[in-house]
Amino acid sequence: MELRSIEWGDDSAERDVDLLSYFIDTESYDRLARKSKTIVIGRKGSGKSALRKKLENDFSKDSDTHVINISPKYSSIRNILNEKSLSEGFGEEIFFQHSWLRQMMLDSLCLVGHRTKGKYASESLEFARQISRDLNRTSKDLVENISEILSRIKAKAGNLGELGLHLEKELRNVADVDSLEHHLKEIANSGAKLVIMVDDLDLGWDNSEISNNLLLGLLSASSYMKSVSQNIHVFIFLREDVYSILMEKTQHSDKYRNVERIRWTKDGLISLLNERIRHNYRKNGEKCADHPFEHVFPVTVGTHNTDNWLVERTLSRPRELIQIARFYTEDVEGEEPQDDALKACEAAYSSWKLDDLCTEYSNQYPGLSDIFTYWKTKFFRYKYHLSRADVEEMIFQIFDEVAVNAEWFNELIAKLDFQGFLAILYEIGFLGDFVLGGEGGSKTFYSFSRLLKNYFPKPLILLVLAP
Repeated sequence: MELRSIEWGDDSAERDVDLLSYFIDTESYDRLARKSKTIVIGRKGSGKSALRKKLENDFSKDSDTHVINISPKYSSIRNILNEKSLSEGFGEEIFFQHSWLRQMMLDSLCLVGHRTKGKYASESLEFARQISRDLNRTSKDLVENISEILSRIKAKAGNLGELGLHLEKELRNVADVDSLEHHLKEIANSGAKLVIMVDDLDLGWDNSEISNNLLLGLLSASSYMKSVSQNIHVFIFLREDVYSILMEKTQHSDKYRNVERIRWTKDGLISLLNERIRHNYRKNGEKCADHPFEHVFPVTVGTHNTDNWLVERTLSRPRELIQIARFYTEDVEGEEPQDDALKACEAAYSSWKLDDLCTEYSNQYPGLSDIFTYWKTKFFRYKYHLSRADVEEMIFQIFDEVAVNAEWFNELIAKLDFQGFLAILYEIGFLGDFVLGGEGGSKTFYSFSRLLKNYFPKPLILLVLAP
C-alpha cells in the first residue's frame, strides 16, 4: 500500500464515519462506561468528542437506555451571551441552573415519549408522549428555553434580586421543574435509563461573567439530576482550561473535583496510529504487518527515535498526532518510510499548530496570533533549545515592538513581567521545560505532563520551544 493513500480519519470525531472501527479503549473509557464520573475534561484535541461518540454507541445497545445529546450551536451560545436582560440582573448561576434543568428534562421526556411504547409508568409515559407530540419529537433548543423562562420571570420582577427568599421557588415554577421532574423520576424508577451528554460547550464561550455562569449553572444542574434517580446519569465534556477557570469562580469547587482527566501515554498514542494503519490495510484487502507503525514511519528522525519525536511535538494529543501523520504521508512517494519527508513536514505542522493554539486561547489571551506572527518572522532561524536569558531577550523585543491592545498583554508590558509571559507560553504548550541529563537522560516537560498544579519552571533552567 502506498503511504500517501492512507486515510487517517476526519479531524472532527463527530464527522469521522470510521471512528468506531479504530477506537482505542482506554482506562478513561472504562471508567466512563461504568458511569463512575460525570465531568470529562481534556485539552482541545485530546479526544473528548471521540469518547462521547463511543459511549453513545455502546450505551445505545441497551434497549432500556436512552442517550440524550445536548450540543448547543455557536450561534445559540452567542445569542444567550448577547441578551441584554441577562447582563442586567438575570444572568446568575441559579437562573442558568434551572434553564439547564428544564432543557435536560424536556429533552429526556421528549426522546422517551417518542421512542417507547408501554414499557414504563403509564401516566408519566403518556405525559412524555404528549410533550413529544407538542414539540414535534424535538425539544426546544437552549435559546428558546432560556427566552421562555426569562420572559416569565421578568413578568414578576425587574431582576432576580427582587425575588429575595422566593427566588429558587419562583425559578422552579417558571421552568416547570417540579412537574417535569415528577414524571421523569417515575419513568426512570420504572426501568428507563437515561444518559445525558452535554458537549461543545466552548463554542461561543468568551470567559465573560455570563458565559461562566452559564456553565456553572450546568454543573449545578448535573449534580441535581443525579439526585433525581440512580438511573439518570449526566456527562459533561469540558475543555480543561475552561474547567480550571470555572473552579476558580465557584465556592462549590469541591463538588466538581471528581473528574475524568484525559491523558495519553506514548504507548497509547502509538496504538492509536497502529489501529488506523491496520484499518487502511483492511480496507485495501491487504495483510497488515505485526507492527504497522514501523512500516509507515522511519525508526529515527535525525538523532531522535520517531515515536518520541512525534509525541513531543504533538503535545500528547491525538488530533495533533493524526494531523502531523497526515502531513507526512501525503508527501511520501511509494511504500517505504522516509525520514526526510517526516522532518520536512514539521514546518507545515508547526504553522497549523500555532494557528490552532491562537484559536484555542483566543478568549483568554486575545492577540496571540499577532505575537506568534512576529515570533515566526523575527526568530525564524533561532535554535531549537534556548537558555532562559535568550528567551527573555526575545520577550523584551516582543514587548517593545508588538502592538496588541489587550488587557492581559498591556499589564505584562507595564510590569515588564517576563516571568508572567513565559508562564502563559508554558501553560498553552508553546514552551516546554528542558531538563538536561539526570536519570534516563534529557527530557522535555510540558504543562500538560506536570502533576503539580500551577507548576512553572524556576529560573535558570533551559527551555525548549514547542513546534
